[in-house]
Amino acid sequence: MPRNKLFLTSSAVAGVVFVVVAMAPFATAESPASGPARLEEVAGSPFPRVVLTEQAAKRLSIQTEALREEMAKRWTMMNGEVEIAIGEPLVKAFTETASIAPVGASDQAMQSLIRVPVNAASQMLIAVVVEEDEEGESREHDEFAEFFGVDNPADEDKDGLVVVLLTGEGRSGKYYKARPVEVKDRDDGRFFEFLEASGGAKPGDQVLVAMKAPESDRMAKVVPYSSVIYDEHGDSWLYSNPEPLVFVRQKVVVERVLGDIAVLSDGPARGTMVVSVGAVELMGVELKVGGH
Repeated sequence: MPRNKLFLTSSAVAGVVFVVVAMAPFATAESPASGPARLEEVAGSPFPRVVLTEQAAKRLSIQTEALREEMAKRWTMMNGEVEIAIGEPLVKAFTETASIAPVGASDQAMQSLIRVPVNAASQMLIAVVVEEDEEGESREHDEFAEFFGVDNPADEDKDGLVVVLLTGEGRSGKYYKARPVEVKDRDDGRFFEFLEASGGAKPGDQVLVAMKAPESDRMAKVVPYSSVIYDEHGDSWLYSNPEPLVFVRQKVVVERVLGDIAVLSDGPARGTMVVSVGAVELMGVELKVGGH
């Protein structure tokens, strides 16, 4: 993660770490309008506009770029266990995919299933592809691939399809297709059925089940992680740049940090110019000039 932070909190890293940046004298609240920095009130906002001279902006190495929106894939991951359902017929598929033969024939007495307990904890995994306009290339920030060490099955998540990853020694590097099913007289979990040979899975084996989240395939607001700063209360902020040499602090909500980008669940509109380098220094100027 980029380390250029005024404050770091548990919303970005494990634990709470406070880093105070010592600022050399830059300006004071009584500085004349011709000083390197001044504050101007913003109607309806508790935060002022920070106005810099061109020389001050260069001194602080201020850089900006436009906030982007990118398509985000989201997966819900849960712990599960392999078990055998015995009976005739116990299982009914919730969905039937044209390319996959229906399961649950009346003469089937045993069926290998994955059970996810009712109270199983879940974790969200996100994948975002960021277009790199300057280089004409794109980069993928993919928690699924990083977590499991396998390609993201984003193109296979149709019609209720899920993927199952067997855990344990020697079982990494491959996922297996499955789909949700209903099991008669069972209310102790959610059940899924393998749709292909499952690599020797046997009852009691622990697995991870990944299912496409309802909020997947929605556009996500993306900024450089270096744009985000945290205050002593753990709140996250960035500085917008509405006009040359003018900067305004805005509160944002960080959904996830993926390498050198931050995915925002709440923040400025697409295309807003934000400070990508120098945000910490700007907050230092704002607080110093404001006499806080």
